[in-house]
Amino acid sequence: MSTKQIDYQFHDKTVVITGASGGIGQATARKFVQAGATVLLHANKNGEVIKHLQQEIQQQGKKCECFTADFFSPTAPESFVRSVFEKTDTVDIWVNGAGVDLMESSLSVLPFEKKMQLLFQVDVFATIQMSTLVGSLMKNQGKGTLFFLSWNGVQYGWKGETAQLYGSAKGAVYGFSRSLAETLAPDVRVCCLSLGWIKTRWGEKTSNDYLKRGAEDSLMERWGTPEEVANAILFLSSDASNYLDGLDIRLDGTKKGTKR
Repeated sequence: MSTKQIDYQFHDKTVVITGASGGIGQATARKFVQAGATVLLHANKNGEVIKHLQQEIQQQGKKCECFTADFFSPTAPESFVRSVFEKTDTVDIWVNGAGVDLMESSLSVLPFEKKMQLLFQVDVFATIQMSTLVGSLMKNQGKGTLFFLSWNGVQYGWKGETAQLYGSAKGAVYGFSRSLAETLAPDVRVCCLSLGWIKTRWGEKTSNDYLKRGAEDSLMERWGTPEEVANAILFLSSDASNYLDGLDIRLDGTKKGTKR
């Protein structure tokens, strides 16, 4: 029996991706461009990365705009949203991919309180501030889809300082996304993806012990890829998923009851 492949078409769609210099952000941008969308990309420190990605996209004859903004600044989230809507009248899909990487060497040595301040300002306060503004604008335009990236550790619980920080921050994002979905329905859909072991830049350079641990935790016996996260976002943005809203999808392949 043959199966027909779903043909995702986003030729009339505008997509905004924050944190687009990361592995998931880049993969998501490329997937949407391949499907015909216009993309607007954000980065903070890695502006050169999205400039190269912009050139790659423009060489394909597709539209792409780039922005840089440091969401640790309390005024940056609102300024960024306004800059986006100066470039486009409508945003169809907004992907909240920006976040603080506490495993980065310059951040890993900071005291707990400073890490918490950085993480909550970017991953929680900035994300909520932007999503509230964008959600309201989408509600006025009568359509739109918002994506949040959470962490599967919110449900499972991990031991250690970093897990405590990410668990509390991503737990806040998860809770906010559920209430935002109730607020914006039925015009605007909201989806939250709780990610597990995804091989982003950190996964590419992590220790063999962590690589083994991620594979052992997975029913698929491997880490996930940024492209697989992007595929999920693409599907949940498409007409094939119009009835799905207020979702929290555990995108991890993790074995039930795995001990950490």
